Amino acid sequence: MIYLWLHGLNPLVPSFIVCPILAILIGLLFTRFKRTVYIGLIISFFLPLLFIASNLNTLKANIDSWVLYGMVYALITFAVYKLTISLANKN
Repeated sequence: MIYLWLHGLNPLVPSFIVCPILAILIGLLFTRFKRTVYIGLIISFFLPLLFIASNLNTLKANIDSWVLYGMVYALITFAVYKLTISLANKN
């Protein structure tokens, strides 16, 4: 969907820069507001759909990359969440 607004965007920018930053921010926000991380993991899992769901054919062709990248972004969110929880408990 984002590609509909940003036509000249390199496909690697959202995959390797934008989505990991969003996953980190989701982990930090769920730590800050003391929410369970599972909702954040679900949100992070669906982040790649922002970039590959421009139409149904594109989504069908990239369903495997959505699952793969979604799991990676969920792991990033979980790692940031656990890291910030452990750092908060040390202080």
